Amino acid sequence: MASTARSQKSKKSMLSVEVEFPCGPCKADNKNLEAFGFCQFCKHYLCKSCYSYHSNLGKIHILLDRETMPREAPTPVLTSDPLVETCKQHKHKTIELYCKNHDEVCCVICATSKHKPCECFYIPEYTEQLTQSPAEDCSLILKLIKALIGQFENVRSESATRLKDLDRQKREFSMAVRKYRKEIDFALEQLEKQVISGMKQVVDINTKEINDNITKCDEALKALNETVTDAEMAVESSGTNRVFTLSKISNKLLQENNVVLKSVRSGSVNYEIKFEENTEILKNIRKTKQFGKVSVKKEQVRFEDEQLEKGTENDNKRKSPKSAKSGDSS
Repeated sequence: MASTARSQKSKKSMLSVEVEFPCGPCKADNKNLEAFGFCQFCKHYLCKSCYSYHSNLGKIHILLDRETMPREAPTPVLTSDPLVETCKQHKHKTIELYCKNHDEVCCVICATSKHKPCECFYIPEYTEQLTQSPAEDCSLILKLIKALIGQFENVRSESATRLKDLDRQKREFSMAVRKYRKEIDFALEQLEKQVISGMKQVVDINTKEINDNITKCDEALKALNETVTDAEMAVESSGTNRVFTLSKISNKLLQENNVVLKSVRSGSVNYEIKFEENTEILKNIRKTKQFGKVSVKKEQVRFEDEQLEKGTENDNKRKSPKSAKSGDSS
């Protein structure tokens, strides 16, 4: 027990000793280690372990050894506007860089692997140079995302309605088959199964397509709603770096899910299924090879907001410069 106490006391006394140039990353973890070098990009003194790790981060991190590192006061570790968003691909890394070429934010690993030839900036340094707060851009992106959420909710609601209608058609189809089946001999049992199987194949295909669309809508809605919540909280907290970061993340998410929405809409098709009786079947009961047909009528789903957009486009065409010029000449 006494030995343990002395060991803890010794460890505590080591941590309490102040060093002239402490390692920045370690100091953030309440460790007090002497600097082995300095990173000009991160503007942090680095202990031997952190220095070794930085040497693998690419050319963007310019390292100075103990002999050439600056002899100035260390950069403060804590800030009032910290970088807290983590990279989706590298969960253990914080997003701290802005690639101007691609207009995206990324972590140091992404920067060295995907943005080597690009012009990258440390986010706090870049935002210091901004003449306008990114909150305005973030608010605009949020409005677009909310509009996209509304469109996804509309598509999902329409898909759910079509799924119910498809189920109704399935029941009506089966009832028609059974009613007609009572008029014919038991020998038609296999043909009955054949036509019902054909109907079910059409229903299953369409059901899968609709369920896939609903799943895509749910996934997009979840991601978009989470982004809205994070971004709104960031805007309220007035954290410039986080607002800037989230605005770029949100903008990329907006573009990706606009593509998803177009894909869902283009794949939305109405199926009208009816049972068509074979009136000759009773006369040729032993010769027939077909119990009936699965009649399918496809019709592209027209969503309300798409119709409004098309109406706006037609109005713009009527008001085009060509039309105006023609009116002036008369």
